[in-house]
Amino acid sequence: MKALTLLTVALFFMPYFPSTNEMFVKIKANEVKTMEFPIGTKISIEGNVKYSIARGIKNGERKIFLSIYSEKNATVRVKYELPHKTMKAGEYDFLIIAPDKWVELIAPLKEHKESYGIKTKVVGLGEIYNRAKGRDDAEKIKYFIKDAIEEWGIKYVLLVGGRKYTGTWLIPVRYTWLNDRSSSWEYERRFISDLYYADVYNADGSFSSWDTNNNGYYGEYDHEIDGKKLSDKLDLYPDVYLGRLACRNERELKRVIKNIIDYENGHLTKKAILCGGDLYLHDPWDVAEGEYLLEEIAEKMRGYEIVRLYASEELNFRKINDAINEGADFVIFEGAGNHHLWATHAKDNEEWIYYYAWNIMQLKNEHLPIVLTSGARLGQFNRSRECFNWLFVSKGKAVASIGPTGLCWIGHGENVTKIFLGRLHILLCQEMTSSPTLGEAWGNAITEYLSEYSWQGVAKAFHMKAAEELELFGDPTLKIGYGTMKASTVNKIFHVGGNGPNNYTRIQEAINDASDGDTIIVHEGIYIEDLLIDKSLTIMGRNARIKTNGIVITAPDVSIEGFHIEGYGKGDGITCYGNGLLLKSNEIRLFNKSIVISAENCIIEGNEIKNNECGIWLNSIWLNSSWLNAEIRENTIKSNWYGIWMEKASASIERNNFSYNQWYALWVEGNDGKIEENTFFRNWYSIYLYNSQGFEISSNVIISNMHGPQFVNSIRNNIEGNTIKKNEHYGIYFGWRSKDNIITKNNFIENAQNARDDAGNEWQSNYWSDYIGLRIKILWLLHIPYFIPKFSFDWHPALEPYSI
Repeated sequence: MKALTLLTVALFFMPYFPSTNEMFVKIKANEVKTMEFPIGTKISIEGNVKYSIARGIKNGERKIFLSIYSEKNATVRVKYELPHKTMKAGEYDFLIIAPDKWVELIAPLKEHKESYGIKTKVVGLGEIYNRAKGRDDAEKIKYFIKDAIEEWGIKYVLLVGGRKYTGTWLIPVRYTWLNDRSSSWEYERRFISDLYYADVYNADGSFSSWDTNNNGYYGEYDHEIDGKKLSDKLDLYPDVYLGRLACRNERELKRVIKNIIDYENGHLTKKAILCGGDLYLHDPWDVAEGEYLLEEIAEKMRGYEIVRLYASEELNFRKINDAINEGADFVIFEGAGNHHLWATHAKDNEEWIYYYAWNIMQLKNEHLPIVLTSGARLGQFNRSRECFNWLFVSKGKAVASIGPTGLCWIGHGENVTKIFLGRLHILLCQEMTSSPTLGEAWGNAITEYLSEYSWQGVAKAFHMKAAEELELFGDPTLKIGYGTMKASTVNKIFHVGGNGPNNYTRIQEAINDASDGDTIIVHEGIYIEDLLIDKSLTIMGRNARIKTNGIVITAPDVSIEGFHIEGYGKGDGITCYGNGLLLKSNEIRLFNKSIVISAENCIIEGNEIKNNECGIWLNSIWLNSSWLNAEIRENTIKSNWYGIWMEKASASIERNNFSYNQWYALWVEGNDGKIEENTFFRNWYSIYLYNSQGFEISSNVIISNMHGPQFVNSIRNNIEGNTIKKNEHYGIYFGWRSKDNIITKNNFIENAQNARDDAGNEWQSNYWSDYIGLRIKILWLLHIPYFIPKFSFDWHPALEPYSI
């Protein structure tokens, strides 16, 4: 983290496309806000905040992550210069590293993966040790992974090999020396972290050694040596999706490979088993943490039948085995543990319920689940006895498992869902129901988790440990959540692009062959085609670009995510007539109207919408209902003529960044919507309400626009808690017939004219930078109001600006 002094910057309106991109970001007190940029972006920050910059992979794309934190409300100016070069397409997707003697045994897995478009490279350790640099074998492997990223473009890595019975390693591990500042430090000064192999880069693109002080101890945090506490500099964001098959012999390896192939050729049950109870005996919280956490997980696993096996309902090992034998896609254990056994108890009941390694051996399940555990050292695979998580996989009782290699920390009471391993498990379960592969779910969950916290104070060590000890025993390319890869009639997955023999070359051809509920993954490339989406599909881009005259959606529940969509400077980009559209994390540019919505319950989230005539156009003309509703959040809407234009709509517009739009950034005709926590910077008009009522307009930052918010024939709106600063013309303007509006607790600072009200609205407790009572305090003591032309008054003006 770096702390910067506050810079005072004179801002002014520039009505042309900027050479340097910039945005104002609003941060609440003790909030962490993370933004994503392409690799190679140059970033600078202005504001009295702390921030960190990391590099990693998310949703299959390598990115820079900027996380900003402030102990008080703040507005931060972020300048960024995007790279001119894009990363070239990869020669391989998947790197498998194994002992030389096992390379031939892995051939069936390689053949299976390549038959479905996953370009796979198998490399023996001999080649790596002879070719790569590094101070020991583990670092040589990590340097080889770095070279494979840069030469082949790989995104997935599988390490094949664990600890031999003799105690030596088939593939070495890296121990991390993290002091979590608890009593456990006395008996766990180090633990295994395969995240070492996945966190390849520092933020600047240099190699992340995990030993920045070069003392031979890796991943140090407050590591005590000779009375001194030493720490290495890490960002921990995965740069590849990594798993390990901790096999000890050929028999285990053959079994695990066969199970992976069979699993991906089989069917899903759409069932999840949740096992748990209480975590802390006789604590002051009236919460059984394991069950409470599992209920939150159940909410994230929508679409799955949930089987609850709780200690409050007389849980025992037989119930667990009976449920697993019946079949499930996921089995989740939330409790305590000790390497080879898992345990829990009912609320404040001192009678423990155990599930041992030998109970795993009693299983007779035909369908292999993915197992997720919490409990001390259940994933610690450096002992002669196999650990709980790996035993599930090695003995053919699960296709993969994820568990902690060290002593894990989980919050008390309701905090169990908010911090440490419990929060990470929630994110992981959410990802496992939406990500195409298990490795991507693992990596995305760690990235999301690390982006949520400020990395300040004592809790920093616990956050780091939660990420570092999360071990994936399994194939990171394992397909999850989509049913079978062959022969299934439901929830198929189709590939467009790539080198698989059954892959499509055009997106529309895959759409034509798909059915409702299927998923289409579009691999890297440029696709020049117009699309008609008439089925309920999930379409995911992996660094894919679509050059099009238009995309028309007529089916409900369509999801489009992760594309660069570009037009020809005319026509409409995405036109949606189907309810329930999710449009997420796309870049959409060079259209007349980039997004046209004439449907209900649509979500537009996390997109970059720029260089269009109109960014988003909402209109209920084709709907039977009188008002269209939609959620538009966390988008960057810049350098359009119109940002958002909405007619007869009650949309929720939250946490967007509007900048450099040359006419209206947000033009609204609607009822009962929300405009909250947005930033408006250097637009011509910022917010313009016409014939609108019942809107909540709050917590926005509206700065350096030609016009602040304007209201025409708009009534009964609430304007509260906004910062309106340095706008030309009026800071805020209410025209004739715009009455019964309430304007309270806003900051009006150095606008050309802070306000005008032609309709006699209600003004209360706003801060006015030109209020005479600021200079002559006795006038404030005498309750002299602030005068607002035409003839309105704020009877209780504030003496200090609000922290918003």
